[in-house]
Amino acid sequence: MRFLFLFFCVLILRSACAAEEQIPLDPVTGMKMTGDWEIVRNHCIICHSPKTFLQQRGTESTWADTLVWMQKHGGLWKLEPAVEKSIINYLAANYGPGDKFRRAPIPLSLMPANPYATDARLEAEAKKKAGLIPAASPSAGK
Repeated sequence: MRFLFLFFCVLILRSACAAEEQIPLDPVTGMKMTGDWEIVRNHCIICHSPKTFLQQRGTESTWADTLVWMQKHGGLWKLEPAVEKSIINYLAANYGPGDKFRRAPIPLSLMPANPYATDARLEAEAKKKAGLIPAASPSAGK
């Protein structure tokens, strides 16, 4: 009975590994060559190594948030909606959350009050939000 159980476990594991191995990898980038992989390659490796996103995992929401962040802070140009959707779908399907995926951040509404928020800090943050204090320039820390 144990042998039969072990046999089926090995069989299931091999079929899962075989399904994963059937997707060829691009020898230059290491990307899975499936779906819209060329669209992702053409848009993403212009700015950074494919290792940057091949080692990440995320849901559609995570990848969409990443694109928004890159457009706001990283110099990524505005993408056509169809191209953006293709990129998000490819990344979520091929580099989606696995068994080692980090949980989503806790919403601020569920977080406890910050014990380090002093009146002076809160006042400075309010002034910064109102535009009375200029935001630090990216080269200020260098």
